[in-house]
Amino acid sequence: MSDSSPQSTTYSGDVTFTGSLEPPIEMTDPDDVFIQMHGVSGDLAVNNAENVFTHSSNENEVAVTDVETTVRGELEDGYVQDDGIAGDLRLTDGEDVFIPVHAVSGALGIGGAENIYSETDVDVPSDPSVYDASPTGWRQSATVSDPDTGVYVTGARHTVEVDRTTNDIDIYVVGYGHEITIEGRAAAVNVCILGYENTIRIGSRLSVENRTETGFDNKVIDEPYPVEDLIETTKQAAYDDAGFGRHKTTYQMPASDEEWCPNCGAAADAIVERHHVDAWFFFGYPIKVYGKSMNPAMECEHCSMNAVQNTLTEQERKNVLG
Repeated sequence: MSDSSPQSTTYSGDVTFTGSLEPPIEMTDPDDVFIQMHGVSGDLAVNNAENVFTHSSNENEVAVTDVETTVRGELEDGYVQDDGIAGDLRLTDGEDVFIPVHAVSGALGIGGAENIYSETDVDVPSDPSVYDASPTGWRQSATVSDPDTGVYVTGARHTVEVDRTTNDIDIYVVGYGHEITIEGRAAAVNVCILGYENTIRIGSRLSVENRTETGFDNKVIDEPYPVEDLIETTKQAAYDDAGFGRHKTTYQMPASDEEWCPNCGAAADAIVERHHVDAWFFFGYPIKVYGKSMNPAMECEHCSMNAVQNTLTEQERKNVLG
């Protein structure tokens, strides 16, 4: 006859749940607990945590009873992997608990927490396997080039660099202290943060489509579009090319004190004026002006034909040519 009495397991350090322990499971007095999407197939009860960060709906009244396995000891952090708990889980007296969207198949109950940071209107891919990178744990690093879907990080203090982004992607950050940098062009980034002290840097040629920040002291640094990329010909270059004699020249220069593009109406980081000058030049200097733009046309990164998204950078040309 098998022994079906409850089991108590003593651990020291980090604990990773992979689905091998008999539920219902109780974990007592851990430091931080990071639950991945689809980590708990039953109910989750979080009792007396200091801080709970959640993108899952809180039902308030959830009781996990008849515990079969108790995890205790000199615990540090807990990591619940995809399908890591094949039933119910009770977390008792933890510090920070991170519960992303789609983490709990059953009900989530939070009781006695000092602080709850919650948001349920979150739209990110629900299958962790579709992300281009999904580091978990402590101080992991990853590099992604030409991503298809995006990045999903869980844990603490990861460093992720994403470059050559040309598709719309999702960046889902769960935990604290992460540093994520995204570079590319002509693509939108959906940024979703659950936790604290995370920093996301978005390259100047990308746009932030949506931004969800649940927690505190997070930073999303959206670099402004460089106005220099919209200038095909500077005033000095146009005058130098004119040389000697009468010429009609065209040049662009940054527009000052403009936040909305007069041409397309969009809010813009970079707006330039397109000037036309008809003049008699003496070695690049206009001696006599016959006509010039009095109300120059304006254009921005959204409507300019010179927008950098229509060209390749020098490095991208090298990558294509090998």
